[in-house]
Order: sequence, then C-alpha cells, then structure tokens
Amino acid sequence: MNELELINKMNRGLSYIGMAIAVIAFFFTLPFLFKDFGSIIGMSGLYFYLNITITSSIAYAFIALGIILIVLSFLPIFYDKIKSSGFDRNNNEFYFSAVSVYIAVLVFSSVIVEIFDPAIAVSAVNAMPLGKQNFIYMMGSVFQVLLFEFIPLSILIVIFLALSRHLKLASFLEPYSYIKRYTVVFMLLAAAVAVIITNYNIYNSILIYVSTLALSFIYIRYGFLRSIMASFISTFIDFTLTAFGGNVIVTSATSLFIFIWAFAGLYTITFYMVQRQRKTAKSPDSAANGPEDQDVEHKIMQGPKIPPDELWIRSACPNCGNVEYKINDDMSLECTKCGQRLDSDYTGPYNIIISNVLRRRQV
Repeated sequence: MNELELINKMNRGLSYIGMAIAVIAFFFTLPFLFKDFGSIIGMSGLYFYLNITITSSIAYAFIALGIILIVLSFLPIFYDKIKSSGFDRNNNEFYFSAVSVYIAVLVFSSVIVEIFDPAIAVSAVNAMPLGKQNFIYMMGSVFQVLLFEFIPLSILIVIFLALSRHLKLASFLEPYSYIKRYTVVFMLLAAAVAVIITNYNIYNSILIYVSTLALSFIYIRYGFLRSIMASFISTFIDFTLTAFGGNVIVTSATSLFIFIWAFAGLYTITFYMVQRQRKTAKSPDSAANGPEDQDVEHKIMQGPKIPPDELWIRSACPNCGNVEYKINDDMSLECTKCGQRLDSDYTGPYNIIISNVLRRRQV
C-alpha cells in the first residue's frame, strides 16, 4: 500500500467519524426542533443568509427541504449511481480527502481570524433554545450551499456549457470534465458572490470567502449533494460543541477530533502539492517511464496516427453500462450512448485497448 492509499484511507475513516458525530447531533436534537417550534416563528432569516421573517408555513417548508437534502446527500454512500452526486466508487477516497482539506481550511482560518477578532467566536445563537439552534444550523448548512455555490455556479456552468455546445443534463450534473481548466475561476467567482451577499465585517467575510472557495471545489468536482454533505458535517460538528457545551467529555473529545482531522487535511494538501511539483519537475521523455510503459509507448508510436474522433475503445460506462467510448480532442472519454464524459485522468481504470484499433487500421 503506497502513501496515497494510506492518506485516502485515513481521510475516509476520519470522515466517517465526522459523519457519525454530525448525524448523532442532528437526530438527537431533532425532537427539540419541534418542541421549540414556537420560538422559531418570527425569527429573522439573516441567521441563514435570507432576509425574511419566518412564518409557520415557511418554517415547515424549510425543515422539510433541509431534511430531504441532507438525507439525499448521504444516499450515494449506499447507492453510487445517483448522477447528481458525482460520487462513484473510483472517487470515494478522493472525495473524503477533499472533505479533510475543507475541514482544515475552516479550522485554521477560524483560529487565525479569532486571534485578530476574539468576539467572532461569541454568537447569540449559543444562548437560544436547542431546537432553535438546530433549525439555524440546519438551514445554514443547506442554504450556504444553495445560495453561495449551487445558484451562482449553476448559472455559470449552464452559460459555459451552452457557449461550448456541451449543454446536456449529464454534463450539467457532472460538469468537472468540461470546466476542469476553469475550476479556479469558478471558485473565485462563487466566493466573491458569497461575500457580496452577506456583506459582513472583514473578518466574517474572510471566513466566508475561504470556506466558499473550498466548498465550491467540492461542488464542481464531486457534485451538489456532496457539497451539501460536507457543509452539513462541518456545521453540525460545530453545533455539537455548542449543544453539548456543558459536557466536558463530549466537547473535549470533539475538539480533539476536529484538530486531528484538520491536521490530516493539512497533511493531505501538502502531500498533493508536493506530488504535483514532482510531476511537473519530471522529464517528459520516455526515460521517466518504466520498461512496460516504454514498450507500450513504442508500439503505439510505431502504429499509424489516428485522429482522436476516429479512436474507439471498449469498456463499461459507469453510468449506463455501455461498452463503447469515443476519445475527444482533449483526450477525455465520452460514452456513445448516454454522453457520460470522463476526464483523461480516469483513462487508467477503464481498461482501454488501443492495440485492437491499431490493428484494424493496418488491415
């Protein structure tokens, strides 16, 4: 087992623990949500970035929407064919690594900001009834993604796909292979929108900006539901520290776990950055490859040059099960049946057989 596999397994285990803490905190305090329902009525929506006054009908609608989206965000763990999640078995470990990095961004940015503005750690929400706190935290975890990532990023993605003539349901639900080169631009725009919408002081704006950057990457790379899950986990771990503040054992154990998880995320991003630098520094010639890779490259180079749109490979589409792919100009793979598109980074696991193609061209 190499270092990358160990890191991904570590992040997977930490993420499962984080999920457990968040789910326990959410469902343990859920009865209080209905017990303290009266205190929710008349509350300002500014607590979760909506400038409205909560009525009973709005409260019930928000609670139903929040619970539905939270439950849906966890379903792909057990059923990996939900397209809107962008979550498949080949990506599981990498998603959990992204969540660890997101936790690290939240923790360390919060610590730095609190040094300059200690009052930011004190919130009026902490003194509210438990059910009301649950409502605010739940709405915050859901609407942060809806307002800061889903709406602005979806608009940008639709415009980009339309202009590039790739606008389809499948490409919208899993857009990463189409917008990979512009991921940073999309993230920066979403973070800027978040700061403009909230219009908080400089320290709160910094926290919102960096958290939106990290969460936007998860949305673009792994899908809308995956970003909901990451937001829910981080929010309700924070809620655990508030709701069980009187229990020294719970708060101490949770705090220790959060910092362990944050340092794991910091180690993860450092590892990926070092690996990226190593790949960049490597010579592109064949000497960098192993003997088997050199042999395969030699055979392919000796064959006729084939335009990318005439190359066909046989494998199993992870979406529809079709066995034919087309290789596009950017070397991404496109299913001929459902249009599922895979980034060129994923060509390895799909058992590409190029030699057959070369033989057919030579006949």
